[in-house]
Order: sequence, then C-alpha cells, then structure tokens
Amino acid sequence: MHDSFLRALQTQRPQLRRRWEELLRAERVTSGMAHPDSLVYLMDWTLEQLLKELRQARFRRHLDGTTRQNERQQCTCGMNPLLAYFSAAEQAVIEVLFLSVGELSNLSSIERSASLEDLKNALHEVARRDIESFCAVCQSRERHAKKSSTKKEAVA
Repeated sequence: MHDSFLRALQTQRPQLRRRWEELLRAERVTSGMAHPDSLVYLMDWTLEQLLKELRQARFRRHLDGTTRQNERQQCTCGMNPLLAYFSAAEQAVIEVLFLSVGELSNLSSIERSASLEDLKNALHEVARRDIESFCAVCQSRERHAKKSSTKKEAVA
C-alpha cells in the first residue's frame, strides 16, 4: 500500500461518504435493517476499520509481488443488509480514489494497481467479518441451509 493512498483515503473521506450514500440509496432494500437511513451511521466506523486493516503489516508492502485474495463471505439467505452496503462501499472507493484525478495521479500504473488490490483485499476482510457476524445471528440461516441441503439430496 502506497502512503499517498492512505492520505488520499483520509482527505477524500467526505466525498467518499457522499458517493457511498448515493450508491447505497440506489440499492434494493431487502429488509428494514437494509434501509440506507440505518446503514449510513455505520460508514465512519467502517472507514476506520478499513484504515486499521490497511495499516496491517501485510498491506504495508511496496510492490513485493505478493497478493492475498480474500474470499467474500456469502450469505445463504441473501437478506444480509451488509451485502449491498459493502458492495456500494467498494464501488464508491474505486470511483472516488481511483477514477478521479487527484493525489493518486502521480503514482505509476503498477503502484495504482497494487494499491487497488490492497484496498479490495482489506475491504473484503472487513466485509467478511461484519457479514459473518450478522449471519451468525440470522434467523433465516438454518431454514435456508435446510432448503439447500434438501435440493442437493434431490439432485443426487
């Protein structure tokens, strides 16, 4: 992760939050808990978690060629309000930090690509933890898991 990227993330924070909220409001609301008016209050906390994750040693490399792809946590029922929340977050960060001309325009394409990869990995890690936590208390989880196993048995 290039140092100018972390600075850009901090300085572009108001624009990032604004764009994230716009994207979140455009998403389909799957439940009362997925309503954007509820989720916008989590944005500052999530951004702090993202910055904390990016400051970890594994992201403080400088183009050493190693990448670590985190798999996103999947929600069995698809009703987790954080799915759309983190999808909108990823899109907003990419738009605000990488598609706009700003502090990152002086980085080489290799440095930008490495920083983008680090960003996605860090955001996926924060998302995975939060989505897993929410799914752990979901009342639909067991019902959907039973449907899924019944379908698999019928196919076999």
